[in-house]
Amino acid sequence: MQRTARYAFALLIAVLLSVTTVYAQATAEITGTVTDPSGAVIPGAKITATNDASGSSQSTVSNSSGLYTLPGLSNGTYTLVVTAKGFATYKTSGVVLDVAATVQENVALQLGSSSQTVTVRANALQVQSQSNEISTLISGAQVNQIATNGRNITSLTTLGTGVSGNLPSFNGVAAQTSTATISFNGMRPDHNNYLIDGGEVYDRGSGGKIDVLPSPDAISEFQVLSSNYPPDYGLSSGGTILVELKSGTRKFHGGVWEFNRNDALDAGYYFAKKNHQASPELRLNIFGGNIGGPVWIPHVYNTHKNKTFFFVNEEWRRFVQGANPTATNTIPSNDFPTAGQPFTYTPFNGPVPVVPQTSDPAKLALYTQDGLVPGQPFPNNTIPANLLDPNAVAFMGTGAIPKPNAPNNQYIASPKQPTNVREDVVRIDQNIGSKYKLMGSWIHDSMTQTIFPTQWSGDSYSTVGDIFSNPSWAAAVRLTQALSPTVLNETGLYVNGNKINVQPAGIYQQPSGWSAKSFFTGNNAENRLPQIAFSGGPINTTYTAIYWPWHNSYLNYQIRDDLSITRGKHAFKFGFSYMREDKNQQLQADTQGDYGFDGSKYSGDAYINFLLGFASTYDQLQQQRTDHWISNTYSFYAMDNWHITPRLSLQLGLRDDIMPQTYEKNNQVANFVPADYKAADAQSPDPNTGNLNPNGPGVQIINNEPFYLNGIEQAGKNGAPRGLVKNDFYTLQPRIGFAYDASGDGRTILRGGAGIFYERVQGNDIYNLSTTPPFAYAPSVSDVYFSDPNVSADTGQRASVPLGPAGLTAMNYYYPHPGTAQYSLGIQHQLAPSAIFYLGYVGSTSWNQDDLREINDLPLNAISQREEVATGCANSAPPSAGALPCPNIPSNANLYRPYLGYSNIRLEENAVNADYNSLQASVRMEKWHGLTLQLAYTWSHEIDIQSADLTTQTLAGSGGDISDPYSYKYDRGSGNFDRRNIFNANYIYDLPFYMHSHNVLARTLLSGWVVSGVTVAQSGSPVNVYYNGPDTLGLGGSTTNRPNIVGNVTFPKTQQEWFNAKAFADPVAPWVSSANNNQGFGDARKDTITGPGLFNWNISIFKTFPFTANPTGPHLQFRAESFNTFNHTEWNSIDTGSHDPNFSQVTNTYDPRVLQLGLKLLF
Repeated sequence: MQRTARYAFALLIAVLLSVTTVYAQATAEITGTVTDPSGAVIPGAKITATNDASGSSQSTVSNSSGLYTLPGLSNGTYTLVVTAKGFATYKTSGVVLDVAATVQENVALQLGSSSQTVTVRANALQVQSQSNEISTLISGAQVNQIATNGRNITSLTTLGTGVSGNLPSFNGVAAQTSTATISFNGMRPDHNNYLIDGGEVYDRGSGGKIDVLPSPDAISEFQVLSSNYPPDYGLSSGGTILVELKSGTRKFHGGVWEFNRNDALDAGYYFAKKNHQASPELRLNIFGGNIGGPVWIPHVYNTHKNKTFFFVNEEWRRFVQGANPTATNTIPSNDFPTAGQPFTYTPFNGPVPVVPQTSDPAKLALYTQDGLVPGQPFPNNTIPANLLDPNAVAFMGTGAIPKPNAPNNQYIASPKQPTNVREDVVRIDQNIGSKYKLMGSWIHDSMTQTIFPTQWSGDSYSTVGDIFSNPSWAAAVRLTQALSPTVLNETGLYVNGNKINVQPAGIYQQPSGWSAKSFFTGNNAENRLPQIAFSGGPINTTYTAIYWPWHNSYLNYQIRDDLSITRGKHAFKFGFSYMREDKNQQLQADTQGDYGFDGSKYSGDAYINFLLGFASTYDQLQQQRTDHWISNTYSFYAMDNWHITPRLSLQLGLRDDIMPQTYEKNNQVANFVPADYKAADAQSPDPNTGNLNPNGPGVQIINNEPFYLNGIEQAGKNGAPRGLVKNDFYTLQPRIGFAYDASGDGRTILRGGAGIFYERVQGNDIYNLSTTPPFAYAPSVSDVYFSDPNVSADTGQRASVPLGPAGLTAMNYYYPHPGTAQYSLGIQHQLAPSAIFYLGYVGSTSWNQDDLREINDLPLNAISQREEVATGCANSAPPSAGALPCPNIPSNANLYRPYLGYSNIRLEENAVNADYNSLQASVRMEKWHGLTLQLAYTWSHEIDIQSADLTTQTLAGSGGDISDPYSYKYDRGSGNFDRRNIFNANYIYDLPFYMHSHNVLARTLLSGWVVSGVTVAQSGSPVNVYYNGPDTLGLGGSTTNRPNIVGNVTFPKTQQEWFNAKAFADPVAPWVSSANNNQGFGDARKDTITGPGLFNWNISIFKTFPFTANPTGPHLQFRAESFNTFNHTEWNSIDTGSHDPNFSQVTNTYDPRVLQLGLKLLF
């Protein structure tokens, strides 16, 4: 029914359009009607727009309806001149064109000679009378005079209405290491898109991030299209951020600058002061320079300085930060062993370890030799030297697991993490005669960063990390061709890309004499130490260098063309584009081997199990293959800005994005398809070993290795699509809007519209299938020896590499593109020539949004099996006389799963929906008595089931959105970015004092001051309360449960108790009680708790020292920029694990007051 309604909605708008349809070129246009004093239209009038900075001009003539359009203009300030026979020349100065804007300039000519000139000045701000999109302009003044922490421009995108962001106080100095979790009008952050000079700069495998991070001094301005934008923009349903680089002008201009941050100037962190710790070290230096102007050779080339222009910007960013001091449990200093010597162990945080049980004859002989009894404690807690695993002892001698340096056997470190960035920006603009304009730009960021502990890994210790290198670039070439006075064509070629190279750092290599074996040899690059993970006590930590070294590259190129035609009352625009994306990426799994040591087995102590060499689990990837991913997108659109009357315009459009699924060049990828799974080929694991029979059903031998392939489809084989899913081509996107001059004088505009948007899902969906058999071989075993995982620690028997049940990520074969219907209605009023007010409703309905769901959990009705999996007991009743007691060792869930032969199967599907409704109000004031001001308020509610795409979803682990794979009952609610009230203000005030004082000293010291800043007041967003106690589900371990609500949830809102923790209780397992137990799931909804809000002031003060009397001449500017100016402690995160000792407590804050100092020399 819902799908039928969507198609009906699309068809209705398509019928209204009666037209048949990439990205816009991010250029602007001027349009309007030329009339005589009586109001009659004047055809044939010549209209010329001249860019004041560059002198370039573009002309057209009014048509039979008096309508004219000048498309394809770059942003800037223009002078508009209109001439017609029998009328005086009309000249309008100060026409401001912002990036991607459509400005209406209606012209009323007066009778007279063309030698007479009527001059007027355009309003500083104009209402949007020619478009219906919801957008926010970030002007050049805002970019350069509203300070951002670390000069990261990402935060400026949050200054408009409808924007909810989860950005940190300091967001880094490089693109790939910055956070871009910003939701525009309820859309997912992953659905945003970024364009620079008209070309996409967005890596669709990086989770919604921009590829390059331009310096504020390289940006002319940018526009944020947040909802209901026209059909020349597409492939995203969130915000589209259009960034325009600076260009050269007829006059040379430029500057040099230096910005500095130092922790000595910052206030102390709340928790650091509370724990009597020093704040982490921070040193930030950003310096650079730029120059722009005409390419000019006196008397030889460009003598009038109106042909060729250049702009060059260079910036360096040097950042060193100590990691936040983190206390990690480690091994007591006296519990580090010495090679060849008996080891006396002082137990901590747990029971006295015992001699491990085993039937291995060799191990039993050593026990007899040493006088030990299996299952009994070691005499005097001393382990004989001949039982210590030599490689475990060698591992502990490397320092990979550090000795404690703080009380309670904790290790606290704050390692320095340097980041170095160099950015190069070049732009060339060429006027080729009066009809052709050529623009080319290049931006390149080189970045290296050292990170401790290892990123993306769950590593606990800062003894190992990585060196992260990420060169990235974007290039744009655009040709604008005025084919006739009413026809203009824009052709663009855009390329962007990046590389990621990660090398291990710190302690990661095997020591000399290392003799531990592995399944596969020769593919462990740089001889890394294996991963060691402790669980079950006495410590629960992990050491890992994961899969470094690792390499990834991305290349995107786009070709497109846009044609603008003015006919009668219609301004048509047509366009097409082709975009290809290439991603080369190595598998993300460990070739050095991963060991797990479980304190609930063997000796009863995970650390002692490690020293004795008794591993609970081991797995290893055979080879770190590189995959080559390719995606193609073909886009078409048509639109018409129909000027029905001088007061009413209708925007009609249709767009189609043909987006076949991403595929792997060599078809080295496979997918699990439930419909292909055959019960006859199902294979249950051996209950003793947990492994499959390599000669059993469902197994195929490929390259001499066994693979269980029941239900597996291989790309490009036996009719399977190369992209593994059915391509979705139902992506027509009708869009309609209107703008009505309600007052008749152009001061009050009623605007509205609706449209459909489809999203190209980022490539991580299919990338996640890279390790699906048979294209990746990653066997895993249980209960083996550390120094030789081919040998069973239970029996001592040597076995071939086993075939275990694989855990899979799969894609639903029905995989439609995520869709959104956006709609808005509002009124815009010009309060004054320099002030505009807006009030409107903005909403959306989304369908087929991405989610991740477990499909191989145990059936809900398998109560006894679920109990075995959760507790190890067949039932919870006491054993009868003579019966064996419950072993309390959980059973293997793989014995009872629906798809036998596999462990967890996580299904990626586009199947959930979302809704957003808001009331939005804003005021924009431009240079009113020196004050530039923007106010934005949003009252909204966003409801969803999942709030983010694959890169940020968490199904297993703390706080995941999906709590019940069989029902979304408790998962539909207020989304992660739902903030009911959001207010922000930004302002720039040129203080008028002593500007014209005759006292030179007073004028020098007291004039030229500027105050600017941002004030934010917003309510909190929902946080998930999750249950992390004993398993009450027994489904197989890949779901996040929530607790039950047993009382009134109140909010003391203190650091020690943000919400009433006593309102929550453990869910009840179905094998304990069948009455109202909800199958063991908790009944807390995902939006039960609202987190802290934010009330923050960032205030900066600038002082300008001019070198001449010319206010635009050379000058020196000193800048003192403060963030959290009043040093108000703002809570940031809450511990929501119901069994955590800090449950309901505030665990982190936003940054305290920090200062950033700057000096700029400008000319």
